[in-house]
Amino acid sequence: MQPPPTAEQIAHLRRLLLKKGSEINDKLVAILNKKNPSMMDIIAAKPGETPEERLRRFLKLVDGQIQRVRAGTYGTCATCGDGLPYAHLEQVPWIDTCQACAAKEPQA
Repeated sequence: MQPPPTAEQIAHLRRLLLKKGSEINDKLVAILNKKNPSMMDIIAAKPGETPEERLRRFLKLVDGQIQRVRAGTYGTCATCGDGLPYAHLEQVPWIDTCQACAAKEPQA
């Protein structure tokens, strides 16, 4: 069983989430203003998904994790409740599922 991240680690991850949310918001504003920023560093699109939809979906993921920080549930798997490895959260701070539970989820 993996322990959840420490308070200091969560504070660092919260800053990463806020930074990423700001970056996504800036790109979304640019798209809405028809400035078309580079889309190379945005998460993989679902088939038929527009850049705007992709950014909104990603912003929702980040916002959801910021809400979990506020609720005190950030850093734990949303499915089984086990702690998420800090190294994984540092790479992808918006994840909410451990590898074991993610492997069990049906692929879309």
